[in-house]
Amino acid sequence: MYDLMIVGGGPAALAAAFYAQSKRLNAVIIYDELGGKTAWQHNRSNHEEVNQLPGNEVVEQLVKRVSQPDQHLVHIHDRANDVIPTDKGFAVTTERNGRIYARALIVATGANPKRLDVPGVQHLLGQGLGYSLTTFAHQVAGQRVAVIGATPRTFRGIAEMLGSAQHIYLITPYDGLPESSMTLALHRSPQLDVLTHAKVRDILGFNSARCVVIETGEEIKQIQVDRVFVDLGLQPNTRFVQEIGITDSDGFILVDEFNATSIRGLYAAGDVTTSIFGEQVLIAIGDGVRAAVSAYEYILTEKLHEVAA
Repeated sequence: MYDLMIVGGGPAALAAAFYAQSKRLNAVIIYDELGGKTAWQHNRSNHEEVNQLPGNEVVEQLVKRVSQPDQHLVHIHDRANDVIPTDKGFAVTTERNGRIYARALIVATGANPKRLDVPGVQHLLGQGLGYSLTTFAHQVAGQRVAVIGATPRTFRGIAEMLGSAQHIYLITPYDGLPESSMTLALHRSPQLDVLTHAKVRDILGFNSARCVVIETGEEIKQIQVDRVFVDLGLQPNTRFVQEIGITDSDGFILVDEFNATSIRGLYAAGDVTTSIFGEQVLIAIGDGVRAAVSAYEYILTEKLHEVAA
């Protein structure tokens, strides 16, 4: 049985694994792909500015460190199907490697953007159309931007872009924006048009997204833009823990300030949790370290109890 099992391969999981290595824990990490979403986001843009610290560079360094041969960290390329709490810890059933046992468990399986299912999206993804406002908000200087969605992350992204974008069109199917100090401030900006009761019908463009076709009632409109962002929320990868009662109604794992769940010895980190700061690589890394620190203290305490018994 391992001391610690980490499920996931993204920034939070990598950070947890790196911390486990530093403490020489007998640990195992189970993942589909090391790097998580940053592994495929890395090739989507070549416009990172020199004075920025791109998240993918940090993740690449973590991948290198965690991938180095280490007798204390076992890598298993597999998927988790379920989690079963046991008297001594946790059993995780995998697709190809059977059941794996550990004293403590960190779930850091991330979340995927909810996709916009209209023509043009797949063809133009990465070509002026993307799902992460926070990652590329600094690239919209002087541009006309369409933002599809109405989540808290949507509003933060718009607030960030207003400082440089020429104009922003917020497209939402709702009759208005939820009231908050931020949305009230956004409403006062002459650079922002809020298009309510709007349904996206198509995204047009040849080599880049240039036009959003929307339907408002019986009227069809074409919004000419330079860039399109979609933020319909995130879908957490938590199906394999749904049966043990640690998620909210949307499937996100509920954690406290120590990244602990309601089950002793079980922790979660990154986009898979209820944190409002999703898709932020550096925040996910900090989350992973905090979960690992909490798990380490739990493991030490359990071992002390065993010695004293």
